[in-house]
Amino acid sequence: MKQISNKQKKENRRLSIVYNEIAEERGHYCTGCGRTTNLSHSHLIPRSRRKDLVTDKRNITYHCLSIGEHKGCHDMWESKDRVKLLDYHKNMEYILEVDTEYYFLITE
Repeated sequence: MKQISNKQKKENRRLSIVYNEIAEERGHYCTGCGRTTNLSHSHLIPRSRRKDLVTDKRNITYHCLSIGEHKGCHDMWESKDRVKLLDYHKNMEYILEVDTEYYFLITE
């Protein structure tokens, strides 16, 4: 079993705290379609791209997961279908504000 570094453990703890704060502050529904089941925390700007934004609450939203034939908003956000989501424009405003390069990368 692979060991988790102390740095990763610290980041995981901070992220867990942020997830709990989000749960207390926001409604429990998918911001992409309004569903209230099978929700997941979704990073608007991928964690791998911007480590400094991993725990930024504005970079995290609730999106539903795919189940069977239903394509979830979490998967839609990571595809060209993101424009169909109810939260598309709000999310894109945030991305433009904090990572202009990524904004233009995903709008091409």
